[in-house]
Amino acid sequence: MGLFGKKSSDSVEFIPDPEQANAWFDRARQMAESHNYESAFAFFASGLKLDPRDIEVHKEIVQVASTYYSRSGNAATGKQVKQVDGSSPVEKFVTALFVWWHSITTAKYAMKAIEMAVAADQKDFGIEMADTVLSLSSRGDKKLSYKELKALMDLFKSTGAWDQAIKVGQAALAEKPGDSVLERELNELSAERAMSKGGYEEMGEEGGFRKFVKDMDKQQELEEEESLAGSAGSDERVLARAKKEFEESPSSPDAIAKYAKILKKDESAESQKLATQVLMHGFKETKQYSFRMEAADIKITMGFKTIASMKAEYDASPSDELKQRIESAEAELRAFRKKEYQERSIKYPTDRKIKFQLGELAIEDGDLNLAMECFQKAKEEPRLRVRAGQELGRCFASEGWYAEAIGEFKESIKSLAGGDNDAELSLRYDLMQSLAMKAKNDENIDLAREAMEICSGIARKDISYRDIRDCRRNLDALVKELE
Repeated sequence: MGLFGKKSSDSVEFIPDPEQANAWFDRARQMAESHNYESAFAFFASGLKLDPRDIEVHKEIVQVASTYYSRSGNAATGKQVKQVDGSSPVEKFVTALFVWWHSITTAKYAMKAIEMAVAADQKDFGIEMADTVLSLSSRGDKKLSYKELKALMDLFKSTGAWDQAIKVGQAALAEKPGDSVLERELNELSAERAMSKGGYEEMGEEGGFRKFVKDMDKQQELEEEESLAGSAGSDERVLARAKKEFEESPSSPDAIAKYAKILKKDESAESQKLATQVLMHGFKETKQYSFRMEAADIKITMGFKTIASMKAEYDASPSDELKQRIESAEAELRAFRKKEYQERSIKYPTDRKIKFQLGELAIEDGDLNLAMECFQKAKEEPRLRVRAGQELGRCFASEGWYAEAIGEFKESIKSLAGGDNDAELSLRYDLMQSLAMKAKNDENIDLAREAMEICSGIARKDISYRDIRDCRRNLDALVKELE
């Protein structure tokens, strides 16, 4: 492929220069190895402007960007983006990539990169990187909206990434069930994929039609497996095929994962129990810890359902015996979850989300020391910084360490930067409480007035927020007492 970008009367054809590009890539790798990620991204961008075709280079940069993300790297600044930006389609594509690298789990940036790839005639990027984009985007906290999923489906469709287009289209349909237009589009996508992969376009050639007909059964299997709401008969066929594949290849990770996934869709206790057994078999056979985690998640989910059922029974017919059974079941589940997440934390020591979840469980168990340790680690993850900081502040406040609590709450408010009104109100409320307690303990009028000012701000914004009226009266009394 020699030319890139669309020709026009006032544009210049893009001619790649792989030799010069590789020189920039080598410099970028040196920067990445020395953990100078900002310079690495700038050098990679310079190289891609000269030759953006090598998918392996793109994958390499994504790995660097993932490391940058794990080290709490910051988003690209306007000044940095301006230095990379240009007017040609390839330059626009590289600029979109540059922004995405700095926030690798942000779906909208990934979508923009694919959009610019299509505009720059770099469809191979969209096809080859589609699964990577989906995987990285799923690591972010914010769930993709129906509109974003639909847009991503159209982007994947435009690149010929049929499987990925169908996957996100089905996710969009799950967000908006009953969308007949989207259902029709998904059917058309399946047909286009069949024609693309099944040899329809080659039917005029010798053997082309036979190849198309031969693949039709396989295509039906794929469509049945991808159906969000297939018929009972379809579900039975899918389950039977998955079971057969598992029995024929009991050590195959794909066969294990597929069979367990289909079993989990049936929410009956029997099916869930069998899914757990299949996953534990998979863990023993393959040593893949993800199977062990998935089996534990099923046990946790079933535990919550059992407790909910017992509580409903208690509401209908209370008894001391049933109450004790509920309390015992809750304690047992709480202990299992804490032990499970402690093990996961050891297995994945850099996964800050696991640390955060373990911290929450430690609080439930009254283990503040473990909770504080976990939230301090979780704060290293940018998307958990505010939540973990608030929980850490609450732990400090529970210990009576109000100075440390105040510091955490203020830092979290600063990190939030006004992006979430509910979270900000909650943080300011916690800050107000710690300020009030420290003011009372230290007999410090300045801290009391600071708490009063925060209380007044919350009251002006939402007079019904928690017990803000009582807080206002109590702080007024404290200020008068300390004056």
